[in-house]
Amino acid sequence: MAPAPATIPEETASDGSTIAPLYTGHVNDPAEPPTRVLSGASSRPGLKRSITTESRLSRITSAMPNPEADLAKGVNLRRPPGAGPPGAGGPPGGGGGGPPGLRKFSHGFFDPEFATFRGIAIKILGAVVVITTLVMWACAPFYWGSLWKSNHYIDKLAVRVIDRDGGAIGEAVSAGLLNMTGSKTQLHYFWTSPTEFPTITDIENDILDEGAWASIVINTGATAALAAARAAGDSTYLGTTAISVIYTQARQETAVGNYLVPYITAALAQITGQLSAQNVAQFIAANSGNATALNLVAQAPTTLTAPISYAFENIRPFNQPVATAITLVGLIYMLIFAFITCMANNGVREIIAPFLTTRSYLMYRILAPLSLYAWLSLVFAMINLPFKVDFGAHFTYAGGFFLWWVILFLGMASVGLACEFMITVLGPKFIAFFLIPLIIANVSVVSLPHELQPWIYRYGVAMPFYNCSKAVRTIIFNTKNEIGQNVGILIGWVVLSIVTTTVATYLYRCKAVREHMREVGEQELDRKLPDGRIV
Repeated sequence: MAPAPATIPEETASDGSTIAPLYTGHVNDPAEPPTRVLSGASSRPGLKRSITTESRLSRITSAMPNPEADLAKGVNLRRPPGAGPPGAGGPPGGGGGGPPGLRKFSHGFFDPEFATFRGIAIKILGAVVVITTLVMWACAPFYWGSLWKSNHYIDKLAVRVIDRDGGAIGEAVSAGLLNMTGSKTQLHYFWTSPTEFPTITDIENDILDEGAWASIVINTGATAALAAARAAGDSTYLGTTAISVIYTQARQETAVGNYLVPYITAALAQITGQLSAQNVAQFIAANSGNATALNLVAQAPTTLTAPISYAFENIRPFNQPVATAITLVGLIYMLIFAFITCMANNGVREIIAPFLTTRSYLMYRILAPLSLYAWLSLVFAMINLPFKVDFGAHFTYAGGFFLWWVILFLGMASVGLACEFMITVLGPKFIAFFLIPLIIANVSVVSLPHELQPWIYRYGVAMPFYNCSKAVRTIIFNTKNEIGQNVGILIGWVVLSIVTTTVATYLYRCKAVREHMREVGEQELDRKLPDGRIV
């Protein structure tokens, strides 16, 4: 026997009309829709209003089509020929999504029917052009400024002058170099007592420790060696043994190649040229009647043609050209890879975030990108292996490689988590405009040493790119070891980005939760009873 139909009393609306029940099915009959029990008024937790039958029906009926009401309001119910139902956004087969009457693949950009979309496109592209122009002029000149008039800061490159000779050559060369100091277009030469660095090894260690950019050493016995070679007719004499220039190219190859070495060469060429001419003239004048002396000096022609010269000693050459891909350009790629990861992670978060607890979501925001950076930095570091980059200059080869992996991971995390923070604040639509200043702020302080830049670029010692570049130079060129400081600064950036990302995420998450609870509170929450009724 079929179950008896549920008795649902009719209700009277405020205007006196009778409201029929919403459901007329049988209770517990699977073939019929469940019966809905309508109460006169019910209260929901968290709501500041009561849900009445009238309010329920008003919401239901307001969403239903009402041609009579539309006609009374003057709404045109006629549809274009071939158009779909109201709200379809286009004719059948047209795909929808556009103004009525538009068909896919059928319009030109300047068609009158396309005016709405044309206006949207112009507004969006116009806004992009304006913002890009502002960012371009705000950020790009900052990089140009890091290179502009760098030759005006030549005097910031310090060069030691050490006279270990104590003779005429040592005094003349030292005086000539020190007299050049004070000009903005010359290096800063300063005198250092030979007792401060007793041996050549001590001088080299000072240069490696970046005590100066170079040391010009007038070697011990330079004056006496020249006189002895002339007296003995020594044909093996080399004037380049008189002066040694000690420097490290790997400290910063651009500054050394474009400024340090050329300016030292010009200064020493001028000084030694004048000094050699004077020395030869004095020797000939003093021995013009001494045939023996003239015969002996003829056997040592270099004592007349180049009696006083100099030689460069590059104790840390930049002898791995592929290292350029690591010390600068590769760091830009590192940032781009981190940015791609940030954008992909943002798309994932938009899908899963509504279903995660706040605690789980905060952990995901930090741990997910860090996990990706660990793998990507390892793969990125391995690119150097086929190109025979020497990671064993300071440590063992394996130790140097894995240390570089750690540096890359920290560098990628420092810039990647910064992007994670900014995408939380700016959103995915505007995060690309943050990428430009982030790249420029880092690249500007790596292309040249801060000595050749205006004072404002001194901030670079705290930037991720600068510390990654310094660390990898130690690993592959054995330059000054400041890896502990470099790693500490990178970790500081990571911690800062973790804190800012967590705080920003928590604040926006709380806002989203409050909005969700308010929306839920304004909606009717139906509950299904065990007997199948919905209340």
